[in-house]
Amino acid sequence: MKNEIGKKNMLFGFAYFITTLILGLYLATEAEEALPGVEENPLLELLSHAHSHGNLESVLNILVGYILCQLEASSGLLHAISILLLIGAIFHSGMLYLSGLGVGLALNLAPIGAISLVITMALMVYVIAVGFKKQKDSY
Repeated sequence: MKNEIGKKNMLFGFAYFITTLILGLYLATEAEEALPGVEENPLLELLSHAHSHGNLESVLNILVGYILCQLEASSGLLHAISILLLIGAIFHSGMLYLSGLGVGLALNLAPIGAISLVITMALMVYVIAVGFKKQKDSY
């Protein structure tokens, strides 16, 4: 049976990337209009950080999701990595989004995402060391 554990990460990654692209267009429009005080607006600065971190975490979900589908490891471990990566993106760059939209308390939750991302990467080191699915020679 095919392992599709990382599929939700790939779907999330592509959908989330769309939101970061839209946010980038919004930020470019704001910068182009050169409104007075745009450079000093802390909410736009938070949205700028959300844009850059969100781009990275989108691509990370796509890549790690694909890799998870290729790995032979405990399904429980692969599910944990998948969920931790989603939590990481939502609570890291997602909280930057909310903070940039004026929900100031959301920024207090961002460390949950950062810690989740560190744990995810540590677990990925382990599962990559365990190995990929055995590929049959195609000759």
